[in-house]
Amino acid sequence: MLGLLDLILAIGDLLMSWRMYVGLAVTAGLCWLTVSVVPNETAQWAICVPVGVVGLIASFLWQIRADHG
Repeated sequence: MLGLLDLILAIGDLLMSWRMYVGLAVTAGLCWLTVSVVPNETAQWAICVPVGVVGLIASFLWQIRADHG
């Protein structure tokens, strides 16, 4: 039971970090810029989905790397 509580607290710490929010804001900004510039909706999705996934993963990795040295 203590392991589950530690996991929940670790996820909470990860989601409360400023690095996570900065990474998500940059990712959202890039997707918004793509939607503003690219006229074709299919191309927008084709560009925004990989950018969003990479940005989310990069945000998590940035935060984890900062926490664990």
